[in-house]
Amino acid sequence: MKNLKLMLLFASLVALFACQKPAQPAKKAAPGSKREIKIGATVSMSGKFSTEIGPFKKLMDAWAAAINHRGGLYVKDENARLRVRFVVYDEKSDGTTARRFYERLITKDKVDLLIGPYSSPLTFAASVAAEENGVPFIAICANSPKVYSRGFKWIACVIDAAPRYTYRYWEMVAEEKRARSVAFVVEDTLHPVGVYKGAKKLAEKAGLKDLGVRVLPPTTHDFTATIVKLKELNPDIIFVSANVPFGIAFMRQARELDLRPREFHVIHHGGVFRKALGEAAELVVGQSYWTEGMDYSNPELFLEVMDRSGVVLEDFPWAPAYMMGFEVAAQAIERAGSLDNNRLMAALKRLNVMTIGGVVNFKPNGVGTINTYPSQIIGGKYHIVWPPSVATADHRYPAR
Repeated sequence: MKNLKLMLLFASLVALFACQKPAQPAKKAAPGSKREIKIGATVSMSGKFSTEIGPFKKLMDAWAAAINHRGGLYVKDENARLRVRFVVYDEKSDGTTARRFYERLITKDKVDLLIGPYSSPLTFAASVAAEENGVPFIAICANSPKVYSRGFKWIACVIDAAPRYTYRYWEMVAEEKRARSVAFVVEDTLHPVGVYKGAKKLAEKAGLKDLGVRVLPPTTHDFTATIVKLKELNPDIIFVSANVPFGIAFMRQARELDLRPREFHVIHHGGVFRKALGEAAELVVGQSYWTEGMDYSNPELFLEVMDRSGVVLEDFPWAPAYMMGFEVAAQAIERAGSLDNNRLMAALKRLNVMTIGGVVNFKPNGVGTINTYPSQIIGGKYHIVWPPSVATADHRYPAR
């Protein structure tokens, strides 16, 4: 009888435990599921834009390393934090090559998300591949209106449209009420022309007299005739809307021929420009996205990425814009909770997030909200000079 009772007790316990559901462990990724997030991009490691972003593959890899060190990005569909990896090619500053590599990133490398190339012309070409294949494409330094007037649904640009690129500069000029006239020198390519068109209207709104524009081919090497004419006009501000090589060539000859406006404004006056010109770059005003001391969001991750990459901010002032692109990508992935193209693009278009350069959200055509700040080279260093809430130095005007 005793043995029978023990047998019945044992059977009851077995039945009891069989009816209870075991505690559910954290879901493991199913076989064949995503084990990493692949982001595709090209960088102008060679060609005319290499002076502006040549080492930015290091910037991308450094950001991925920093994110992976923190455990990766959480993807709800996978119930896991996934590592990030960049797949990057050198498009050699050529639009046709850029489009071909973005096709490869989509069809062969099977990336989940695309970061656009530097410049409006390259982005104009590369974004066609994303649109035709339905892959989210985050544009960064590409704000020509022509890029966003094609009705594309798969593109979102971090920065604002070119016509507003310098609006804070003209706000400063209007507030100071010291400059009275402006003349424009423009490189005949997409971004500089777009910036000029906006700057012309903004300058007029600020109350300046427009003394005219010289639109010149990007291959121009001799600016003598233009400089002679500018001397005759004697504008307070000479506004140079150009990429770095053109800007360097113009400023070098302007200094040699003793052209002396009260201010030179060269929209791209980054480290390559400053190093090439030396003292001739002193007090030139241009545009920057961010500098240390600007208080928007926590900059520690960005500073870590810069340190890991070896990219120097003053040499490559577009680095903060790329960091904003990375921040936007991370937010879109985590908020979508998925790497499905449609869900990821929908999350991207809905974003309203703080980045190191301010709040980013997107208009229906994909144009974003980040804009530049006027910065002046003072004592060989870059300083934001407007608005006062973020300025790191006072604007020095006139420069002569």
